[in-house]
Amino acid sequence: MAATTQKLNYANVPPRATSSRALRNEVYPTNGDVTMGQELIFDLPSNVSNTFWDAQSSYVSFDITNNNSTAANKVAFEGAGVMSAIRKITVEIGGQTLYNVDNFGNLFSAMFDMDVAAEFRVNAGQLMMGSADAAKGVELAGSGGTRKVCFPLVLTPLGGAQKYWPLIGREAIRIRIQLDTVARGLISANSGTVSDANVAITNAKLVQYNLELGSDVMAQVAAASGGSFKIACPSYQHHQASLAAGVTSLNTTLGFSMSSLNRIIVLQQRGGADTAAKIGSRSYADLESFSVSVGGVKYPQIDIKTDSTGAEATAELLLSQRALTSWGHDSSINGGGGFTANEPAGTGGTDGNCGRFICEIDLESQRVVGSEAGLGLVAGLNTIGATVQLQLNYSGGVTNAHTINVYGEHTILCMLDLNTLTWSIAV
Repeated sequence: MAATTQKLNYANVPPRATSSRALRNEVYPTNGDVTMGQELIFDLPSNVSNTFWDAQSSYVSFDITNNNSTAANKVAFEGAGVMSAIRKITVEIGGQTLYNVDNFGNLFSAMFDMDVAAEFRVNAGQLMMGSADAAKGVELAGSGGTRKVCFPLVLTPLGGAQKYWPLIGREAIRIRIQLDTVARGLISANSGTVSDANVAITNAKLVQYNLELGSDVMAQVAAASGGSFKIACPSYQHHQASLAAGVTSLNTTLGFSMSSLNRIIVLQQRGGADTAAKIGSRSYADLESFSVSVGGVKYPQIDIKTDSTGAEATAELLLSQRALTSWGHDSSINGGGGFTANEPAGTGGTDGNCGRFICEIDLESQRVVGSEAGLGLVAGLNTIGATVQLQLNYSGGVTNAHTINVYGEHTILCMLDLNTLTWSIAV
């Protein structure tokens, strides 16, 4: 009967399409062609009437060429592809820093392992970014080996925001992408034979998809906004510590200061020669337990335990990812030398010498998933004015020195005042 009633309701018709159009735009770097170790700078258009940027549908593209004179002197991406070779991404709006994360490639590689299936790595991922279901990705031969790559701005507030970014503001958005050195960001066939100047980045562009609204629709959107456009989005802060050989515990002050610290990501990594995978290889290193304290209060109240099975560390990792009961969750976390490879050196970029261990501590009291995620009254922890310390305990002294890369994921609020058309940022 209900279906029949609907079919007889001739007044119920869909509205006519609103006046809007999608625009594809290409933004070129203001500093032209660069090499490894240098940065690409993109200045997005600003003060554009009725226009919004769809950052999640946009991507960076460039050609990367190995100009070493000897064809045998190859370089390769690490297994997560070209984004592993990004040292830092900085986003600025009108002189304010929206995002500034060092060792970005380490974070990307870990999240790529956690969230991407092997099938993606060797199919779409390989075609776009040069990834592989292995420690070593696509190779570039010397004497002119070239690859075009494309990648979205993931793990940034721009790519993580669930709303379009207004381009009507007076202050332009500037994106700085600093590439790592060849010695650190790429895997060389022969240590020390390929310099930063040998690897060129050309034909770079940011392919930008914009939405242009008609004046009538723009007026409705502005009227419903209460005088400002507010965008809540995820961001990251980075801290680095050193773990000396023989040490059985480490307590390091993180310096994270934000109103909503949602989770902490810990990566334990060895160094190595140019021929080693330095970015994507991570160690279990006989870690026995870990926790964090904020203002003297311990989280979680009982330490997270780890062992060579990796079971509890994996459970906490999935919990932090909101995927503990999502058994269709894609990942490649146990590839290479395995999730609990103890102290892999990454030598030669071979699978058996590269591990994929990750620690995560979830700090959100409301573990909301789906469309309501991020909308609860209670978010993460407020750490402004509080001391944040990470405690790591090991069952035995580590054999090799490690670098500990720690990332704090938090929520920031960006607000565009529609009267002054200026941005403000609340961390």
